[in-house]
Amino acid sequence: MKKFQLLLAAIVAVAMTSCVRFKTEATVDVKVIKAGQPVADVTVYKFKDNGLGEGTTLYKSNNSGTAKTDGAGVAHFNLKSPDDLDPSNVAGLEIDDKATFYFCTYDSEDRRNSIVTVQAKTGDKLTVQLKMEEPSSDDAWD
Repeated sequence: MKKFQLLLAAIVAVAMTSCVRFKTEATVDVKVIKAGQPVADVTVYKFKDNGLGEGTTLYKSNNSGTAKTDGAGVAHFNLKSPDDLDPSNVAGLEIDDKATFYFCTYDSEDRRNSIVTVQAKTGDKLTVQLKMEEPSSDDAWD
């Protein structure tokens, strides 16, 4: 009986995965700007809003993906199913998913120095600007 249940569970698992198309559902290009100029070779961190808002971005270890900016200051992110967005096609049914993402950079002391919020849905090809800021001498960072 146990062998039958195990075999049945395996068949169900295979059937479920064959009905879902896992693929890139949307793309976001994040252009990093500092003092009006694009910044190359900066790591941009991606966070998916899991209901806690931007509080999850306070620690870069909570990220769900990273990308480095190219020579034009652009970091490219593919939002894929099922991690970022729900699959767009499940068993032949079209699903339209929408989620909130935060893209951030951090300074050398791991303090967030920029953030941009993006609402993305299946099929989007978005480009956003992320402005890095230097703390002024009046800012109390400690």
